[in-house]
Amino acid sequence: QAPRMALAAEFKRASPSKGDIATHLNAGEQAVKYTKAGGANIISVLTESHWFKGSLDDMTQARLETSKAVSDDSRPAILRKDFVINEYMIAEAAAKGADTVLLIVAVLPQHVLTRLIGFSRSLGMEPLVEVHADTELDVAIKAGAKVIGVNNRNLHTFQMDLGTSERVAREL
Repeated sequence: QAPRMALAAEFKRASPSKGDIATHLNAGEQAVKYTKAGGANIISVLTESHWFKGSLDDMTQARLETSKAVSDDSRPAILRKDFVINEYMIAEAAAKGADTVLLIVAVLPQHVLTRLIGFSRSLGMEPLVEVHADTELDVAIKAGAKVIGVNNRNLHTFQMDLGTSERVAREL
């Protein structure tokens, strides 16, 4: 039997590269649309306020509204997408309804990444660890990451390189 495909959807109000995108939308309502119409298995909610105009309230609303709209076994996982740099932000995410968090290799030294992966797991979360290059993949694996995502956008230059995924995949 072929593995079932999983679909991730993202709620983002703005971005540094595109400016305002969806500042007027209700995160909870949008999450329900992603779930019911799109079949999303995970919903990534930007909570960073300065560049992405997100909030923890957006994430909490996504969790609450999807919990009301669908049964527990079909509710999508809620991911806190932010520049998570410490245990407090992970605990805060859990307390506000996140099922998991994003940890970005480009902003975390390996020893901190290792510690945050362990802390996430202690709260019952398996973090999504984001890499942008094969060298970052090595760091993620050494830190114990089990779920790895590839970002084709360089966070320092904001340039897209669709070949990034191919280069990183060759290293797996």
